[in-house]
Amino acid sequence: MILWLLTQIRPDDEDFKTHRLDIVEYANMAGLNAKGQYRELEKITERLMKRILKIKEITLKNKKTTLQVAWLSSAKYHHGEGYVSLRFDPELKPYLLQLKSQFTRINIADAMGFKSIYALRIFELLVQVEKIGYRKMSVSELREWCGIGKGEYEFYKDFKRDAVNRAKTEINAKTDYEIDFVEIKTSRKVTDLEWTIKHKTHFEKSQSEKATILEKELRSTTVIIEHLLEYGFTRQAANRLVKNHEEANIINAIKAVEIYMIKHAVKNPRALLETAIKEKWHPEKYVAKKKMA
Repeated sequence: MILWLLTQIRPDDEDFKTHRLDIVEYANMAGLNAKGQYRELEKITERLMKRILKIKEITLKNKKTTLQVAWLSSAKYHHGEGYVSLRFDPELKPYLLQLKSQFTRINIADAMGFKSIYALRIFELLVQVEKIGYRKMSVSELREWCGIGKGEYEFYKDFKRDAVNRAKTEINAKTDYEIDFVEIKTSRKVTDLEWTIKHKTHFEKSQSEKATILEKELRSTTVIIEHLLEYGFTRQAANRLVKNHEEANIINAIKAVEIYMIKHAVKNPRALLETAIKEKWHPEKYVAKKKMA
């Protein structure tokens, strides 16, 4: 929803406008069934209005400020008319307008297709230098840009596996760009990454080809474990599930749970997924069963 709102901003806007989001448009954009999305959108906007952003700055006179602000200042639902009116909080204007030039170059469909937040953030960084085709960043700078704090991915090999390599895989598979990186070492330690980005000459991957790529990606044991980690399993518990259950059953369970969570509020996704794996949920049968209910 935030990405969609960002595409509505115009650099010459003197103030934030109220933007109309049609429920059908939102459902199509997110790949969802439009039925029941009023309720889901209400939950989303409530969360956005409760989620506080902290923006720390140092002024020209070297004075420090901290702004606490929510994403949205209002969300008005027009029941029976099929749309909701949304408005950014006015305090965000200078920050969002400054970022506008970056977001206009990112296809919203590409951004929404990423499962990894690191893929989106690295994609933002690289699209900025598309014309140059090159960007060098220290590992510490990249960690900061990805929002990875101290205590997370303390070892570079973990950061590379779960953030960098996964981002590279998703960007190359889901966008019309091809990226790569080279590690730069200082005293045997990887300290910098040299990135390259280029626009594919022909965006030849059809939707079916994309689906095949993603299916192969999902069938990777490493990626399955990463998905389990996203649901709150420890790495030890994730490895145990992969060892004790067939990969196909875990994949089907993940897909079935994702379908379920589109239509239902789930307090404990991890417990639901664990049940789905044990009971061998299948997305197609699950959808059919729900339609009959």
